[in-house]
Amino acid sequence: MSNGDFETYFHQRARRFSSFYRSESVSRSLGRGPLFDRLTKAVEMCKAASATRVLDVGCGSGPLFAPLAEAGIHVTGVEPADNMVALAKKQADAYPGMIDVEQKGWEAIDAVDQYDVAVALGVFDYVTEPAELLGRMGRAADQAIGSFPSPGLRTWLRKVRYGTAGVGVYGYPVDGYDDLAARAGMVVLEKVPLGKAGFIVRFGRKQA
Repeated sequence: MSNGDFETYFHQRARRFSSFYRSESVSRSLGRGPLFDRLTKAVEMCKAASATRVLDVGCGSGPLFAPLAEAGIHVTGVEPADNMVALAKKQADAYPGMIDVEQKGWEAIDAVDQYDVAVALGVFDYVTEPAELLGRMGRAADQAIGSFPSPGLRTWLRKVRYGTAGVGVYGYPVDGYDDLAARAGMVVLEKVPLGKAGFIVRFGRKQA
């Protein structure tokens, strides 16, 4: 998958993906309940970490913005796709001074110790170098939170569907999180199942 393929795919489908967050009941009826489960858990984890500044990697249309900003947490969202950025900026406008949106991919994240928590929901699904992404998150913040789809039929069907647009989809076995963390200089602090959809995992920096 090239960056161009990825950005084009989510640029063209920005409003469709954004619509999944408009109604929790409708999304759950369509089998997309884990979107809300991971969102809720990520917010809980940020609050538990007493975060005041959060980096939202691949922020999409900004579903994390409102619950974090309303908790008094400043959010910086990074997103490469044009239409997603436009939707995210509209979300940010509702919380002046609390949310910044930057148009760039995760590969351009070079922040060091600027945030308390870095979050990536629905991002590791499409990343060919997950340890590099997690490493960048771990340099930017003390803790990192990511959602990871499990291997299996659900992920395989997504591979087929997204593959026609040149977008790869990757699953993560539950026994592989510790190795991923080690390669990124981090450790697993917590992992929470999201039903058949996979896990949301909280990582911390490895202590010297």
